[in-house]
Formats: sequence, C-alpha cells, structure tokens
Amino acid sequence: MNTARALALGVLASGALAACPAPRGPGAAQIAAHTLELGRDGMVLSGVAGDGATVFAALTSARPAKTTIEAIILRAGALPPVWHTEFDGSGGPLVVSGRAVVAALGGTGAVAGAPLRGEPGAVVAALDAATGAIVWKLAIDATEWSMITSLAATGGGGDVLVAGSFAGTLRIGDKVVSSAGKADGFVARLIADGSAAWLIRIGGPGADAVQGVAASGDRIAIAGTFTAGADLLGEPLPPFDERSLNADGFVAELDATGARRWAQTFGGKADEAVAGVAIDASGRIAVAATIRDTVHAGGTDFVANGMADGMVAWFPAGGGAGSAILIGGADFDGLRAIAPAGDHVIVAGFYSGALALGDRSLTAGGGDDAFLAELDASGSVVQAWPVSGDGREEITALAAIPGGFVAGIAHTAAATVGTDVLPAPHDPLSGAAIVVRPIR
Repeated sequence: MNTARALALGVLASGALAACPAPRGPGAAQIAAHTLELGRDGMVLSGVAGDGATVFAALTSARPAKTTIEAIILRAGALPPVWHTEFDGSGGPLVVSGRAVVAALGGTGAVAGAPLRGEPGAVVAALDAATGAIVWKLAIDATEWSMITSLAATGGGGDVLVAGSFAGTLRIGDKVVSSAGKADGFVARLIADGSAAWLIRIGGPGADAVQGVAASGDRIAIAGTFTAGADLLGEPLPPFDERSLNADGFVAELDATGARRWAQTFGGKADEAVAGVAIDASGRIAVAATIRDTVHAGGTDFVANGMADGMVAWFPAGGGAGSAILIGGADFDGLRAIAPAGDHVIVAGFYSGALALGDRSLTAGGGDDAFLAELDASGSVVQAWPVSGDGREEITALAAIPGGFVAGIAHTAAATVGTDVLPAPHDPLSGAAIVVRPIR
C-alpha cells in the first residue's frame, strides 16, 4: 500500500453513519429497549439501521470477504432473522430509505457481482426492506481507490446520500470527478432507481475526506477532515495553520442540489478525526470528533484532558459560531459516531482509565470500554449507557430510528450494556450485539 493510500485510510478510520432526525414529542413512536446478541464465529458487525419495527445488521467475514445483511423483527425480541441476503465484499454502513435498506460494500475485483476499478473499490446496494431482494446496485469506484464512510436518507422518496474518500478519477454512474492530490472526499446523491443525481469533490493537494453526511428536508450536512489548500466547490477551507500537514476538521451545509450554503472549520496543531454529523429537530448541525492537544472551534480554544478527547460541536442552521463540549478523561478517549435524537443527539465513544459522563463516574475494565450517551444542545448528559467488560468493547455503528436509536456493539469477552449482560463469545473476535434504546 502506498503512503498516500495508507494516510487516507488512517484518516478514514472513524467514519460513521448519520441519518434523518428521529421524531420526538407527541406522536413519536414508542419503542422498547432491546439488547440482542447476534455474534457469528468469524464475522464482525459493520453496520446497523432500523425503521422502528425492524432492525437491519451487516455482518462481514474476512476470509473470504463476504457480507450478510439480516432483518430482525424487534417485537419478536430474538433471533433468527426474518431474511438474510449475502454479498461478496466487506460490509459498511446501512440506512433505511423509503422501502429499501441501502448498504455500502467494499473490496477488490468484483463486489456484489459488480467488477470494480481500484483497490479497494465500493458498491452501494439497495434491498427490499420486506424481503431482502436486491432492487439495484451501483459501483462507486476510482482508478486508484475509493471508500464509503457514510450514508443518509433524504426523506421518504428513497433518495440516498453517499459520502467517502477516493484517489484518482472517481466514477458514479455518469458522474465523474478527479482528486486534486493524495486523497479527496466526495458526496453524491442517488435517486430511488440507483442513478446519480449529482457528485461533488472536496479536497486539495493533501489527504482529505468526508466522514459524515446527514439530511433533513432540503438541507444536507457534511463533515470531515482536510489539510491546507483544500476547497469545497471552489471556496477554500481555511486551516488552523497554512504550513501544517496535519488534518483539521470541517462542517458544511449544502442544499438539495449539492450547492454550498456555508462551511466552518476547526483545528489545532495535531491531527483531528471526525466521526460523523447529525441535524437535530431544531435545525442545529452537530459534529462528533476526536481531538488532541488544543483545538480552536467557534472562537474558543478547547484543551484535551489527556492524550485525546471526544468533542461535540453544534452549529446554527445558518452557519456561524456555535457551542462545543469535550468528553474525556486523563487517558486516550474519543467519539466514533453521532445520530440525531429529536432536539438531542446520541454519541458513541470509547475511553480508557476513568471517565466522567454526566453524574456518573466510569472506570474501564480490561481494555478500552465504550459508551452511548444522549446529549442536549447545551452538552448536558440526558441519559447514558456504559458498555463495559473484561475485554475490549467498541461501538461499530449507530443510527437513529423513530423514537430512539440502534447501535452495533463489538465485544471480545462478557460485557454489560447498562444492566443488560452480553455473554462471552465463542470467538473473541466475533462478539456482536444490537442495542435498541428509546430517547427522552
């Protein structure tokens, strides 16, 4: 693997899924809390989505790379799934859009039956949510490599937003863009038949990426990382230091046609990593990131408590400076995903050592532990769900569903999610569970 590709893949490691806001208040769907263990030996959980009654999971095996998409009816409260569909290739994020479940897949050669250029390449596949039948497939490949980090539904019409990173010349249907340097980010809108409505590139001479996309009405939010010299639709993204090669973060709003409305950046002397973006019910755009050292955001300097902290930053609907908070202790901590929860957001993170989460004091077990937390727009913790055990626990996927959220959890030993117990997996590398929780 060449240096440019290795750098880009490292920057992309914390990509996540963001979707449309879940309803709250009167008329919001009422869901019950569920914790379902669904580990399969030799497979890892790579994506989750749901529609309130059914949850969908993507499980991937490494050798050979194969992905199974499963549908699980929540009211049954148990497995087996009502349907499953298998693909060649590695799984990624999922999203429910209209009557389809849309999956991101990646790999080399042929993935989901589609021959791909580059190494790796990517495919988006839409499945009928009721039966698992494949509705359409679309290659998203480049002459060097391409990767999908995030999917989002634009509403009930079945359109899907796809975001990620690439190098070389990227082709999505009849839309083509070329990278300006080592790696660029991209965002595309696919209509319900699987064709591309538009495709835009974000980047410059360095390694740049889009790691989150979200939609609400005619508003589209994107977030990612960039280096000096990058632009979004011809307008520069100002870095913290023009001479630095390290990555800063950005958030931007687009309209339904992909035109730029506004953009904001945040950063410091060290690399930042962006985990995702969400739009809450009040129209605020929230970004989840992991920061090191000192980061300048919204006119304020934020200093990490340890080697790294998680940061959530809110931006008003029209752009401009917003508020931000840090989540972290004295060790290496950060965020992996974010999803909307009405006027609140759900964040998924990791920590080692000790962590204060609202009025709770957490201490990690045998390795990194994880957490899920519901935050209001002031950054206060409304409710939290620690994920802990003697091994390593990780939130691998997160998505909003009507009235709550669904999260995918990987675990290497017996673990707990709040008070729910996950048994030790037979294969320590294959522990996987789906957690569904209502929001307040």
